[in-house]
Amino acid sequence: MMDDGGNDPPEKWEETFMKKRAFRTVLAFAFTLCLLAGITGAYAMEDVSGADYLAMRPVMDLVASAAISASDFPTVVSDEMSTLDQNFVTFFFSNGLKASLLGITDATLSDVALQEQLLKSVFSAKLPALDAITPVETSDDYTGFLPVKRETADNGDVYLIGEVYRGSMPIGQMSAVEYPTLAWEDRAIYTLSADDTALGGYRVDGFSVGSELLMEMQLQDYTNAILMEYINTKLGFSILYPSLFTDQYVIESADGASAALPDGSASFLIKRMDNASNATLDEYAWEMAAVAGDARVNINEMFSQVTIAYETEAGNSVFTVYVVTDDYIYMAQLAYPTNQSVIYSMYTEYLENSFVVNEVSVG
Repeated sequence: MMDDGGNDPPEKWEETFMKKRAFRTVLAFAFTLCLLAGITGAYAMEDVSGADYLAMRPVMDLVASAAISASDFPTVVSDEMSTLDQNFVTFFFSNGLKASLLGITDATLSDVALQEQLLKSVFSAKLPALDAITPVETSDDYTGFLPVKRETADNGDVYLIGEVYRGSMPIGQMSAVEYPTLAWEDRAIYTLSADDTALGGYRVDGFSVGSELLMEMQLQDYTNAILMEYINTKLGFSILYPSLFTDQYVIESADGASAALPDGSASFLIKRMDNASNATLDEYAWEMAAVAGDARVNINEMFSQVTIAYETEAGNSVFTVYVVTDDYIYMAQLAYPTNQSVIYSMYTEYLENSFVVNEVSVG
């Protein structure tokens, strides 16, 4: 069964998807649901190119980094009716200093006037009481935001929807071979308003991480735009895969389905096989890793699942998810040119987290 993304995801997929995401993020407290309420109106969703909002990239990276670092619950940033969280401010400057972003220096952390000037050039929200900041311990990873889709509201506000990532450096500075090292954290949304007096030309009116369930309409539209759904009730599995593989490219077979772009550059495969050798999860994981060669292996016992990723001598990246049960082995695979990893690598997270096998998805 193919779904063009226009319908709501099945309850089973949503439940399992959220269970898997719970390892990294948790639901926000109920009061955060009203912070960005009332966002309605017509808008059009458009792709965001690499050059779009270039001046805002450092700002968005730092806001995302501070929001993720400041609390177990990713901090929500809102508009002028709210006040920035004090802990968020501390991490905003601490992470900015460590990553050399927005001109933040040791002097900035000790000078309240400089702090106020920078914060007012970025945010619409009111400022908390400011004081000299002692840098806090932060991760060595670089946390950033990759904008993927744009929506424009009737009032001119821009919603940038994309993915929060962790890596060794900003994604714009990475080479193609470094993209597979990225860890994709979650979906996120920025609300921006054009303002010539703001740093980068836009003022941040809102930021929330996708798992916080804010702005559900925008998140659902984003999901529908970048992903397609494949459900096979007979074989007992479902998955989300890149919308680049439209229905015309998908071929169904007795054991699943496959798709490839016309130029053969990228392909997608999902199928069920008999577990003829009665292999355990660990046995099959290392058997497939040996076949792949220099592979990255991640075994998840809870979901009877393993991911195997590697690069080929021909210049392709291959990401495969296996689910191993007593009777069957379920497989989902995405292959693409390594030099196009900035386009494809974020989909591996969706592939892994949305792969639902009925045998192991009870409850």
